[in-house]
Amino acid sequence: MKKFLRIAGIVFLALVIVLASALFFFLRSINPDEGTMVEEFPEVEPPKKDERVNVLILGADLGDPLDSRAPSRTDTMMLASFEPEEKKVDLISLPRDTRVNIKGKGLDKLGHAHAYGGTALAMDTVSKFLDIDVHYYLKIDYAGFRKFIDNLGGVRVNVPFDMNYRDPFDNPPLHINLKKGWQTLNGEKALQYVRNREGYPNADIGRIQAQQALIDAVIDKVLSAGTILRLPVLADTLSSHLSTNMTPGEMSKYAFRAAGINKESINMYRIPGDSKYIDDIWYFLHDEKQTEELVSLVFGKPGEDSGTVKVEVLNGSGVDGLAAKVGNALKEKGYEIVRIGNVDGTEYSNTHVYDRKGNGDNAEKIAGILDVDKYQVDLDDKANADITVILGKDKSDF
Repeated sequence: MKKFLRIAGIVFLALVIVLASALFFFLRSINPDEGTMVEEFPEVEPPKKDERVNVLILGADLGDPLDSRAPSRTDTMMLASFEPEEKKVDLISLPRDTRVNIKGKGLDKLGHAHAYGGTALAMDTVSKFLDIDVHYYLKIDYAGFRKFIDNLGGVRVNVPFDMNYRDPFDNPPLHINLKKGWQTLNGEKALQYVRNREGYPNADIGRIQAQQALIDAVIDKVLSAGTILRLPVLADTLSSHLSTNMTPGEMSKYAFRAAGINKESINMYRIPGDSKYIDDIWYFLHDEKQTEELVSLVFGKPGEDSGTVKVEVLNGSGVDGLAAKVGNALKEKGYEIVRIGNVDGTEYSNTHVYDRKGNGDNAEKIAGILDVDKYQVDLDDKANADITVILGKDKSDF
């Protein structure tokens, strides 16, 4: 039986390498780690035989070196979804700066969920954010990542620019020194590559694109003819750096279901949106409509029609009837007008379009319809409207 589980585990390790690539892997006996915090995991029904299995993959730092029970931060988050009937894998990169609701904390960065409540809260947050069940997790630390890349023989990637950054106070201390261009990265250099957050013109999006390029390189290396001989070494060296809530039985089941998977069956996505400053903090604001479309594409969940975008139109111009006129115009464009009203006590010279729910795509479209240069972000998860329009005197002739 032990030999069977070891073989199954090696096969599953190959699947996880394909699933999570250079960042996260799985093979170990499933026992709670001594000294770690006790977590209450979400109660999720295990997937049935032919249902998708969704796995949250976490790359974590060392946490508090003085408190082994304290949860570490997640430097990288990804959702891997395996469709057993079609032998298809979908990987969704989750920007750790994504502004989401975290239970007991309110709106905050997605990456903070693990620091607040460990893996359980991270799973709960992602599940509610995407409105799907998250069945399992896989978590690897930096040391395990380095060993994996070294035992794989390194990976060849194109570093997009010179990366030079030092943070002696990070844990572990961060020293990045990579030159631009194609090169084979060993474990230490690959870790520098995935940890680098400086220099990307599009912030977290650029970082995710770089990580996905590394994933692609790892998949190619894993599926090459010689790598199968390295799998036992990979399993042995990584086992002490990985944790999961999968049982040995679940491990072996999905190992055999995944046999024969190929690169053409692996799809990589990222949450759509853009990065913005809110109250002097840098966040990634997901595009609500496009995220729903992505969830619908991957998981077969029905997305909302663009006509369900809710808009409130408030008159701050002092011109009677202007809000109703603009509201009717937006209604003809397919938007749902949930409120027509006036701004009390204040008159506006210029019209403002506010994104209330992280729905920047539609806020931008409405700004374009009203010939407003740009929209503003004023998130309020309790607001009835997705978009708020405050009309100024500049639209008196609308």
